[in-house]
Amino acid sequence: MKSTLTAQDFKQKQLIQHCFWDESEQILWIDCRNIFPKLGVVQVPSWDNLMMSSSAVPDYPNQLTILAWSNFSQLSYWRKQIPKWVQESCALFETHQLKILHYSGKYPQILELLDHAPMLVWRLMCSDLSEPEIVALMSGKRQQLVSQVGWPNRVEAVRFLRKLRLRRVNAQIAEQVETCLMDEQRLTALQALPRVNSMALSLASVFPALIGSQLHLALAQLPCRPMQCQSMVAQLQDVYALAEWLALSKEEVGQIGQCRYLVEVSELYQCWLRRGLDLEPRFSSEALMNISDTPKKISLKQAWYALSDAQQHAWWLDYEVDRVYLVAWKDLDGLWVALIECAKSSKEKAVSSKIIRVRGEKNTLPTAKQLTALHLWIAG
Repeated sequence: MKSTLTAQDFKQKQLIQHCFWDESEQILWIDCRNIFPKLGVVQVPSWDNLMMSSSAVPDYPNQLTILAWSNFSQLSYWRKQIPKWVQESCALFETHQLKILHYSGKYPQILELLDHAPMLVWRLMCSDLSEPEIVALMSGKRQQLVSQVGWPNRVEAVRFLRKLRLRRVNAQIAEQVETCLMDEQRLTALQALPRVNSMALSLASVFPALIGSQLHLALAQLPCRPMQCQSMVAQLQDVYALAEWLALSKEEVGQIGQCRYLVEVSELYQCWLRRGLDLEPRFSSEALMNISDTPKKISLKQAWYALSDAQQHAWWLDYEVDRVYLVAWKDLDGLWVALIECAKSSKEKAVSSKIIRVRGEKNTLPTAKQLTALHLWIAG
C-alpha cells in the first residue's frame, strides 16, 4: 500500500522552495510565513555552529520533518555538514527532528545516545524536561534515564531500546514500542532476540505468544518495510481468527509459531480455509455473477462462502456478527471485498460506517486506489 500525502506533508514539500542558506552566517532560514503563518521564519544553525554553540536550544516547531525533505540546493548547503548517519537517525521520526539534531550537535553524550538508542533520544525530546534537566540525566545510568521518560527502570528496557532497528517511527510504531516496554512478559521474552526490527516489534506487540518462536526469530532477521509489517499482522490475525473458529487444538495452533517463513503461515491458513469451506458444500460461484465495478452489498450466506473461496479469505467467520456487512466490486486489479460495520442510521452512513477489513484476490491487502473507491462509495 503506497502511503498517501497528507495536507501537512504537501505543505512541507512546498517549504523546500522557501529555504535560504546564509553562507556568511552559516544559518539556514526557512520562511514559513506563506504556508504556516504561525511559524514565521525559522532559523537553523549549521552543524558546525551547533557543536560550538553555548546558546540554549530554541523551541523548534515539532512537526517540521526537514531531514526527510528532498535535497534542494539551498537545503543541501546546510545539510552537507551533517554526518549522514545523524541525518538518517533524525529522519526516522515524524516529530522533533530539529530538536534532536540540535541537542545531538551540542551535546556529545546525546550524540552517542542517538547512535545507540535513537528511540530514547526522541522520547527525551518529547518530554517536558528542560535543557538543564536533560543534560543532568546524561551523567547518570541509562536505567534512570529510561525511568525519567516514563518507561520501566530496568536494564532489560535499555537493552531492548539498543536492539531496535527501525526504518521509521510513526505513531503506530511508537505505540508498539510502548506496549513492549510496559509489559514485563514481552520485555523479558524479547531479550533473546539479537535485534528487533519493525516486523519483530509488530509481532511482539500484537501476538505476544509468538515471541521467541521460530517464526519470530526468522522475522527478526529480515529487512522490512511498513507495508510488509501490515501484511504480516493481517496474515497472522487472519490465521488466528480461523483457528479459533475451527476450535483447533493447542498443538495445531502451535504450528503457527513453528513456521519458518510467512509463506508457510499462508500455506497453513489455506489448509485450514479448505477445512472450513468443506463444512458448507452448498455454496456456488454463481452467487458472484453480478459483481461489477461499483461496490455492492452481499447478503446471501452462500455468496459469503463463494467470496471466501474466490479470495482465499475466510469471510464467513463474520457472517453472524451484528451490524456488519460485506461489499464486493471488481477493478483492473481483480476482485475486492470489504467488511464494513454498519452506521446506526442511514443518515449517518458516511460518518459512522467503519471499514473493518479489505482484501483482494489471494488474500492480498488493498492499495490507496481500492480504499479511495470504497470511501467514495460509503460517502455517496
